[in-house]
Amino acid sequence: MTFEPPTLLVDMDFFCYRAAQAAEVELEFDSDLTVVTGSFKTGQRIIKEQLNQLRNRFGSDDLVLFWTDKKNFRKYVDPTYKGNRTKRKPAGYMKLKQWCISTWKSVLKPGLEADDALGIVATKGEVTNFVLISPDKDMEQIPCRIYNLKHEFTQTPEEAEKKLYQQCLQGDATDGYRGCPGVGPKRADLILDNPSNYWASTVDAFIAAGLTEQDALRNLRLARILQHTDWDAEKQEPILFTP
Repeated sequence: MTFEPPTLLVDMDFFCYRAAQAAEVELEFDSDLTVVTGSFKTGQRIIKEQLNQLRNRFGSDDLVLFWTDKKNFRKYVDPTYKGNRTKRKPAGYMKLKQWCISTWKSVLKPGLEADDALGIVATKGEVTNFVLISPDKDMEQIPCRIYNLKHEFTQTPEEAEKKLYQQCLQGDATDGYRGCPGVGPKRADLILDNPSNYWASTVDAFIAAGLTEQDALRNLRLARILQHTDWDAEKQEPILFTP
């Protein structure tokens, strides 16, 4: 049997950010003036090392890098989305990003985060032998082979669907949406004990918490990682998910 190396679909936002952060240098001129700069060469070296590690792990040189656009469609779903993120990007991040895009095959879709672009490609069916590489737990919504930098596993369609509703109920403080008040991982599992009707159970939980079905739908749309059915390729815009 001939081994076919998989295509590596890489959440490059994470790797580029980490490389730029590690390549930062603080220059302290005096007690009142500190200048932060980014070493482009150091950032390049770190990125090459990171990608080589992935190549060696999977025995593949077929890389596709995924990036987040400047605009974000979720801001139209909820203007407060990621409003809590005020930290600056590391020095030199954008220069490293542009270098990566010009060096390797890359995907950046208008208005989408790298997660969404990954989800669309991973579920479209045009690439069948691949590994989705991302440390983001949200990618567990995508039924495919995943490497989260700690473990490699294949997510089933059933578990992927449940993960979406868990995220909707629990919310995500990092991304700045609340979910259903008072619901954590354990309670979410109890709410979702009927796999035939996750949406109805989710709506019931929001209403019981004094919210509405519209609140549940907004959180679901914020939580959902887009798949190919959520993307209008002709118009180059997302199709908002409705259960």
